[in-house]
Amino acid sequence: MKKIMILLLVLFCKAGIAQNCSQFVNNVNGKKLTYISQDAKGNKQMTAVYVTTKKDATTVAIHAEINDKNGKAIGSGDSEMICTGNTIKVDMKSFVPASNMKGNMQVSGEAKYLTYPTDMKAGQTLDDGSVTIDMGNNGAQMANLQMDIKNRKVEQTETVSTNAGSFDCFKITYDATTKMKMMGIGIPFNFHVTEWYAPKLGRFVKSETYKGEKLMGTMTLDAIN
Repeated sequence: MKKIMILLLVLFCKAGIAQNCSQFVNNVNGKKLTYISQDAKGNKQMTAVYVTTKKDATTVAIHAEINDKNGKAIGSGDSEMICTGNTIKVDMKSFVPASNMKGNMQVSGEAKYLTYPTDMKAGQTLDDGSVTIDMGNNGAQMANLQMDIKNRKVEQTETVSTNAGSFDCFKITYDATTKMKMMGIGIPFNFHVTEWYAPKLGRFVKSETYKGEKLMGTMTLDAIN
């Protein structure tokens, strides 16, 4: 009887995880999210469009198209989100700064993930992440981008309103370092990020990038179609 009860409990937990992940995947499937990147003075710099497509009951594929302020394509890439029941895992390729996109570059490389717990709470420390990303043009590799994200902390909950609507978010801060290597040579760039993460979207609706205490730019969700 004890073994039967344990088996039923395991099956019940697995069913709950599958149901929660299915709900999340179905909620974000088929969305077109448009972000506007602005400099510290509020001038438009770039537009990023992310299109989501359901791969299976736990995975969502994301295709990104980056355009400059005049609407000219300057980059693209593919990534994914995975639901495990306890966390949402976001492919770090989706964190490539838009400023690194030049000359219609394509992003590729092995998937590495940042995790967002589904039971997130203020004061929580989140896992670090590190990834090496290939940057290419028309199939030819041009450079490698090394990106490290650390010191991630959930500061508080906030409601954020943008042109796309109002969202219940977690305010998360972290430190990041990127190093673009060309011909084996690269100079690291260190910055600090504040993002407002919306659990129902599995991604941020607003982010601010700082160099020291100086605001460098923002990226804001402008529309959901």
